[in-house]
Amino acid sequence: MNKYGYILSILLFAACKSDPEKDLFTQVLSSHSKIDFINAVADTKTLNALDYMYFYDGGGVSVGDINNDGLSDIYFTANQGANKLYLNKGNFVFEDITIKAGVSGHSDWNTGTVMADVNGDGFLDIYVCAVVGIYGFKGHNELFINNKNGTFSEQSAKYHLNIQSHANNVAFFDYDKDGDLDMFLLNEGKHSAESFGPASNRLKISETNGGRLLRNDDGIFVNVSQQAGIYSGPNSYGLGVAVADFNNDGWDDLYVSNDFHEDDYYYINNKNGTFTEELKSHFGKVSRFSMGNDVADINHDGYPDIITLDMLPEEERLLKSTLSDGEVNYHKLRENLGYFPQFSRNMLQINQQGIYFTEQALFSGIAATDWSWAPLFADFNLDGEQDLLVTNGIYRRLNDLDYLQIFTDNAIKNKVNASRLFDEKMLELMPKAAVHNYLFKGTKSLKFEDKSGVWFPKTPTVSSGAAYADLDNDGDLDLII
Repeated sequence: MNKYGYILSILLFAACKSDPEKDLFTQVLSSHSKIDFINAVADTKTLNALDYMYFYDGGGVSVGDINNDGLSDIYFTANQGANKLYLNKGNFVFEDITIKAGVSGHSDWNTGTVMADVNGDGFLDIYVCAVVGIYGFKGHNELFINNKNGTFSEQSAKYHLNIQSHANNVAFFDYDKDGDLDMFLLNEGKHSAESFGPASNRLKISETNGGRLLRNDDGIFVNVSQQAGIYSGPNSYGLGVAVADFNNDGWDDLYVSNDFHEDDYYYINNKNGTFTEELKSHFGKVSRFSMGNDVADINHDGYPDIITLDMLPEEERLLKSTLSDGEVNYHKLRENLGYFPQFSRNMLQINQQGIYFTEQALFSGIAATDWSWAPLFADFNLDGEQDLLVTNGIYRRLNDLDYLQIFTDNAIKNKVNASRLFDEKMLELMPKAAVHNYLFKGTKSLKFEDKSGVWFPKTPTVSSGAAYADLDNDGDLDLII
């Protein structure tokens, strides 16, 4: 019997124009929107958070106009259930066309998703990532090609994109400027003996971890990761990817967030089909448990800046009971193994004309937002400055020090490791971590004002994927969380 689990329902917020300093967003109830998507995940004896560390990471959301009617439609992924596609009918009313469209998906564990015109026919297609090959997960990444009539055909095999790995993020972009979309696929990690080795392990090739760069050769996607300089090592724990021209040379570059001890990756496009990873040459420090990231020019100098999220709580009580940066010896060990300086907090990297980045999250007031997933920069209040949304929370707090003290007790550890018994009490003891989403107002001083509870409700929740779009075409941005 599945006794434990968690359910993520969707929050839809409409932007309001009445008072820009209060209630900027109003929640649109499912009774009006007709969006009833739920991402329900249940712990079992063979699959739970004690084994699968990304069990509570949630699903993804992508937004785009699939039928070219001028209204943005929404696609949600469910980790263990059917994905759903909602057609925008106007006035924040949506129609579930999943079955008719043929896009529910067939993989056991779905993660990230994106809409892109993969075949260049003027209609958006849908790509869905899946984790495959661990914990009995079957399936593959799926590509739903738009048939231009409200239906889609799953054609990942035709495009050589039916990849079986630990995929969780994807970005389509034209890295070689040949006029078609190429793809960067990011995979989450899995603890192994090699993943805890020296930094040079990133030069090894893993079939399931790290990043993959796939070049579009007339509709066939070819894996060029190795020759292009993309790391696919066993010590990578990818959780976020951003595409931007960081040095303003006209060519798209990449920033990849890595969880745990592995460095983030900063790939500069060499304009010849290859990239060079240059993190150590341009940054002073990065987040330790880098989660999602986003890019925007927040100081209006023409160069994109970067935010990465981590898990530093704002509340003093949680600070004292949360796994932190570790002792000096830990940092020395990482340094001796070839890793870059990391600290357990959000990082705001200000781009200094493509030469180097200065980190100022503490100055800007956005360093600590707890267990954070997706950052989104956008001008929500239409004042010309970039504001910031941070989605937050996890069903159970895996890094709670009191819980870890109990879990690492030898008697309990041996019981779990030797017999693989699913101990319900161990999950009961793991603290829950619903946290309110943060919404910050951007200012010209590069400081952010916390508008959580002012611009939208300050309600504890468990939120992961997020997107924004002008869903009602009134000129301002609405939120899907």
